[in-house]
Amino acid sequence: MPIQEKKYKKYLSQEYEPVDESAMLYLVDIRAIKAYADSKGVAIASLSDEEKQQFMIPNPNYRKKRRHGIAAVF
Repeated sequence: MPIQEKKYKKYLSQEYEPVDESAMLYLVDIRAIKAYADSKGVAIASLSDEEKQQFMIPNPNYRKKRRHGIAAVF
């Protein structure tokens, strides 16, 4: 178990940066998609891609990141 414990402690020590909202192309209306899934009596994961796309909203604050003069879309 020492190897697993070392891996776990290494995982916990990693620092992750928060996601910058302006770097996301779309936002998701979580409350609306949850209500929709509940009304159908299913989990969100079991909704079709077409149904999920109904709740994707273009991000008005989206801005492309530039790396070395080339636009990179994330």
